[in-house]
Amino acid sequence: MIDLTGPIRPWPERLVVRFAAAHERALCATSWWRTPAPRGEPALLDQLAELAGAPPERTAVVSGVRQFASAWAGRPTVPTVTVVETPTFADIPEIIGARGRVVCAAWEALPARSEPVTIWLTSPFRNPDGRSLDAGVIRALVAGGHTVVVNEVYRWYADEHAASDGVWTVTSLAKIAGGGVRLGWVTAPEDAALGWESTAGAPPTAWQRAWADFLTPATLRTLRQECVEPTLDARRAFTGRMHDLTGWTITGGGPSLLLETTRPEPETVDALARHGVMVSPGRAFRSDVASIRLSFSGATVAEAEKAAEILAGLHEEFLST
Repeated sequence: MIDLTGPIRPWPERLVVRFAAAHERALCATSWWRTPAPRGEPALLDQLAELAGAPPERTAVVSGVRQFASAWAGRPTVPTVTVVETPTFADIPEIIGARGRVVCAAWEALPARSEPVTIWLTSPFRNPDGRSLDAGVIRALVAGGHTVVVNEVYRWYADEHAASDGVWTVTSLAKIAGGGVRLGWVTAPEDAALGWESTAGAPPTAWQRAWADFLTPATLRTLRQECVEPTLDARRAFTGRMHDLTGWTITGGGPSLLLETTRPEPETVDALARHGVMVSPGRAFRSDVASIRLSFSGATVAEAEKAAEILAGLHEEFLST
């Protein structure tokens, strides 16, 4: 069975050993049981500044994007309406909507918003469709008085990345090191303040110190080589083989892509499973059209090419051009 539902690649053994040593050093140090420093452990903030360009004075360590979304929804200073992009990871509208009104909208509809709102975006390489939003659109939204939050969790799949001015950014190590890491950070715009809501869910002190020790330029480079680059290779192999077999040109980037279906999603998902390919339904990502999401985060090039051959053989029956 070829799993394109998005399993995470395992770390190479040498990183497992190095992290175990860093974790042991953190636990052997004194005072690790103390409450984490405000906004995060200083050594970790310094590493994030060096490796990710996160200004320490405007950055806070969090447990991940969803934890930050929950904290963000409780901020008393944000607009009462939050516009969340669609498609998107289904948890986000539910988390933010627990404390306020949420409206889902396609990127193309965002500039039409006149009243100031919070706008939640994912770029680059949004899950599930792999699209990236033009920086000019983000600047226009900020200039229009909106509070813009950009989820950059897929930034690791870009050769170069520069954050937009005037926006809140949140990211994590989930898509490069695994969801179990539970370590992320949020950076505020220059004219905004990080409130207690942004820092209340920070990881334990020992965990932050272990990652500050472990997360060197060499570590980040190895994680990208072992976990990100094979995913990009697999996605390129799939899109290339699909082009060869069907003539389709599949755009976007990152680990995933979205294919529109001509039949109900459960029927398409089940049919592909019978042919040996596991995919996710588009409804899990609030897709406006019947679709399937393919993620290559755990696939090999050979598996991706085989999956393309299977889908190409079924495309006239299940998929839309």
